[in-house]
Amino acid sequence: MATPSGIVVCAVYAALLVLPVPAARATDVVKPLKAEEFAVRYAYHFELLDAVLETTVAEFGPYREEAFTAPMSVRREHEEALLGNLINLMISDAGHKELDEGMIPVPFPIDKGLLGYRVSLISRDNQAKIAGVVDIAGLRSLVIGQGANWGDVAIYEFNRIAVETAMDYNSLFPMLLHGRFDLFPRGVTEAPQELAAYGAQYPGLAIDEHLLIKYRYAQFFYVSKSAPRLAERLLAGLERMAGDGSFDALFARHFAESLSGLDLGRRVVIELENPFLPAWVPFDREELWFGPQRF
Repeated sequence: MATPSGIVVCAVYAALLVLPVPAARATDVVKPLKAEEFAVRYAYHFELLDAVLETTVAEFGPYREEAFTAPMSVRREHEEALLGNLINLMISDAGHKELDEGMIPVPFPIDKGLLGYRVSLISRDNQAKIAGVVDIAGLRSLVIGQGANWGDVAIYEFNRIAVETAMDYNSLFPMLLHGRFDLFPRGVTEAPQELAAYGAQYPGLAIDEHLLIKYRYAQFFYVSKSAPRLAERLLAGLERMAGDGSFDALFARHFAESLSGLDLGRRVVIELENPFLPAWVPFDREELWFGPQRF
């Protein structure tokens, strides 16, 4: 004969059996493009991505990264990102119509807009020629080198500056040193990293000490429309990191020293117009942008 306590235990156990089991939270699958050439260019961005995903685990649950590491052209990169199969996350500057319309842009400038502040990689022997440029008319006497399909190309062309392009990023360095163009403008967060990475291979490579080219520009995370939850997660994580100071700390750790070494405040500034930015770029949030006064 069952004791009263035994009856209670059995009743509780039976009740538990019929309670609904909480559904396991879905694992977000993150598919960035991590080809070899991005190891230098996007080291900060990938570290930021990892930090954003980690800081949102409590709210959004686990995640898994399935990086695609084979090289591909910019055109194919865009095509694959729109499909969302091999790649469902892109790091890109704003203003590419196919990405702005075909993907979900995360409206947070992950580079603080520093992509729009440009110093140039040059051939060391060309410094004296570049030092004579004092305005946009002088800049128009030079030729700019850029990757084909880069958003900057349209900006330079809109401002009537000659541009030489290449499909392959790595071919831009020998083209520069062989005189195919005069300036290879890079974001102020990119140039020091690239000189450190490629300087030994190209001893004639240097950073121009004279010009600072400036236009409204920034980098963002873009997410495939097949992964809207991932876009929501990235924005939530970026906002959280901005609020607790960890975003600024990560940014400073990567770039503060190199920015101070570029002596930006003493350069000749040439401002260009950029009419190609979409309306969702959050220029009204001043706290997200790097202020020129910090130069």
